[in-house]
Amino acid sequence: MEKNPPSGRAGKTRKFMKFKPFFIVVFILSQTFHGQINKGLIMPKEGNSLDFCCAYIPASGIHIYDKPNGEILGEIVQDSGKDVHSKSHKIFLNLQSQVNPVEYPTVKIMGDEITGLEYIDRHSNFVKVQNGYWIKESELDAKGLKIVNWMEYLIEKSPNVIGFYAKTPGLHLKEKPSEQSELILVLKGDLLEIKLTNEVKGLWCKVIVTKYSDHPCTSKGNFDEIKLKSYAGWIKLLSDDLTPNVTYYKSC
Repeated sequence: MEKNPPSGRAGKTRKFMKFKPFFIVVFILSQTFHGQINKGLIMPKEGNSLDFCCAYIPASGIHIYDKPNGEILGEIVQDSGKDVHSKSHKIFLNLQSQVNPVEYPTVKIMGDEITGLEYIDRHSNFVKVQNGYWIKESELDAKGLKIVNWMEYLIEKSPNVIGFYAKTPGLHLKEKPSEQSELILVLKGDLLEIKLTNEVKGLWCKVIVTKYSDHPCTSKGNFDEIKLKSYAGWIKLLSDDLTPNVTYYKSC
């Protein structure tokens, strides 16, 4: 999901202001959307990220089921067992003594360059991953992991990235969180930087959009020199299939 910096654009890593953790925001989001947005990522609990190297999979693996409360079919593990000393981003499926790599779209490379699992459904305290298997939420909890829906993930990540940018074919910046609301601007390309706020309604998020004359990575920190205008409004942060409508640059 992380966007690569534009080719040929040299620049320094952008410095950011430090923000307080969005604990209240995450709590509100989890209460409001927990049952509505059933897609997202499997992540470490707060403070547990250092317990995982290269992939958000515990050393003991994670059991997979054929259905919620069904039969255990095997497990998902971080390495194939062929080289216990290697540290890899790869995740493997151990099924009936056959070990095969699990690849996109079941796994995602996070902005911190660690591999994690994406889930696409949630039912009866189980989450379903892209390859069709189910994982028990209580096992994730016991092994230091949690499920984070896409809305929560993007809101939490917002202070730590340069900015979000609309995916193709673009996004409508609206006066209010509704398709019928007045259009402010069509967001396309990487000269319209989107900053998320903690104000959300359904799949919509209130945002601040900054229009630049050139990409911020070329400014060497002089952002005011290339800043043209700012807008406030609402974007449909998640699409109807509950996946993100934005991408981002983590750094230049």
